Amino acid sequence: MKKILLIALFASLLFSKSEILSQIPPAKNIFMNLGTEECDVTCLNSLLTNGKIFSFLSIYKDHSQFDNIQNQYDKYATLFGINKQNNFEIRLAMLVPQKVIRRYAVTTVDSALAYLLYKKYNFDLKVYNSNDESESSLLNSLAQIRKDGYKYILAPLTEKGAKIVVQNSEGLIIYIPTVNSDKIQNPSPNVIFGGINYKKQIDKLLLYATNKVAIFSDNSSIANELNSEVENSQKLVVYEKQFKNSNVNFKKILKWNKKLDNSSIFLNLPLVKASLLASQLRVYNRKPYNLLSTQINYNPMILTLTQYADRKSLLIANSIGKVNDEITMSNNFLGSDIEYNWVNYSTSLGLDILYNRYFLQNENRSFSEKVTNNQVIYNTHIMSPKRYTIEALTDEGM
Repeated sequence: MKKILLIALFASLLFSKSEILSQIPPAKNIFMNLGTEECDVTCLNSLLTNGKIFSFLSIYKDHSQFDNIQNQYDKYATLFGINKQNNFEIRLAMLVPQKVIRRYAVTTVDSALAYLLYKKYNFDLKVYNSNDESESSLLNSLAQIRKDGYKYILAPLTEKGAKIVVQNSEGLIIYIPTVNSDKIQNPSPNVIFGGINYKKQIDKLLLYATNKVAIFSDNSSIANELNSEVENSQKLVVYEKQFKNSNVNFKKILKWNKKLDNSSIFLNLPLVKASLLASQLRVYNRKPYNLLSTQINYNPMILTLTQYADRKSLLIANSIGKVNDEITMSNNFLGSDIEYNWVNYSTSLGLDILYNRYFLQNENRSFSEKVTNNQVIYNTHIMSPKRYTIEALTDEGM
């Protein structure tokens, strides 16, 4: 009987009503081969094909004649850190205002776990749920984090919460994946920011715009920020429309609106609304020069929500870089999207920075982005949704 010991922390998070999330300590999972018969190569391949990874790990033995099977075993053994022992432990806290960041409350934790699993060192990750970003809630969580002896913190916050945490960060090292440092006055030197620079994205998109532009947006704070960047450019804004609710009369807005023809239209809208507008432009025979959008619409769903003719002239700014296969696989295992979700990407990137600066300074980094004045500097790429994929423009260097 073979036993394989796996030490890991899985992303099963139960958000309780208390201030602190239910802590799930690192679990010792023992995968035991309870079968009495030998499992040959056909049997092993069947386990892999049916996704019974843990059964495969418990049964497989080092058979040199099964090279392809050995490769599969090595891949999963690397992912889970099997048979690798170390005494080094990473201790991290995550400060999560669940009611404010909603779905990111879980996805950012999953991304952090995926990176920690990828590094294959023992770790202690505790999640503190402040519920909201009121000053009292955040200060109470910070006090508990200090009391529990944590120094390094991942904090996916909004601009409001970030300002409070920065002012009360003494003695802590904090990474905020969701806010750019240009939003914070007098940022503390012990706080690193991973938020995207939307001005840089707008500036890059403007290189592809005609002299006249139009803007469609909703009433969100990010849309207002993007609108301001376009309005402050040297382009002539010939039309601007804000959708404040779901009741939109596209016929009235588009049918006779010739100002939109041969203009560059900024879609400062979330994915579903942007996709709907793109299709309605074609329905009412409007012929813009191109459609432009920032990171908010860098999503593979754009390929299914629009027809190719609707998105043929669409260009999207993207600051998510290439991720190595192991990190991607680790995220996929936990159901976390790191290739298109920039907050998840920034969270993993932040851990990579903390590792390199404070934990394992001799190890090579897994992400290429640099940090200047405590702000992550992203490269901005212009992407074009094709028929089946989203690809970078070949003339992106213009």
